[in-house]
Amino acid sequence: MLFVLGLGVSAYYFGTQKSTDIQETTPKDTGEQISETEKNLPTTKLSPTSPSQPTVNVSEQIVAAITSKNTQPLEGYMANTVQVRLESSGCCGPITKAEAMSQLSYLDPAVGWSFDSTNPIIIDLAANASNYYGSDWIVGVASNEYVVSFKLNSQNKIEAYNLGASYKLLIP
Repeated sequence: MLFVLGLGVSAYYFGTQKSTDIQETTPKDTGEQISETEKNLPTTKLSPTSPSQPTVNVSEQIVAAITSKNTQPLEGYMANTVQVRLESSGCCGPITKAEAMSQLSYLDPAVGWSFDSTNPIIIDLAANASNYYGSDWIVGVASNEYVVSFKLNSQNKIEAYNLGASYKLLIP
């Protein structure tokens, strides 16, 4: 009796295991005709795939952080050492990520940010100060003249940024 019971439990166990495996896809008999081409197609096994990690667009994250004045998320996108430059001052040079985060408060008074590369002010900045506001920089200007630019390294981390109270300091 125990043997028959064990045999039944084993059959049930192996039967449920087989039904949960990913099986070959085969057409079901629905009464529809299958063409010769479809009959000759190879059947494939579906394989589970690991969920792909969404790709983060760091440029978009920077723009969102500056325009919303919520710069805290930028810390995760910064290199351990960041080259920071405050226009018309001796500040700052290479500083730690934590220090670089605190320097972003300089932009608190800025309003009405534009990061549009066709903005004439951004075009002029790129022409007159390409080392800090050129094509490989993410550049923004505020309606009250503040300016900021960010540069990403090969690991897509912020390696440098520049701040200014007025873009007019850079454009003759």
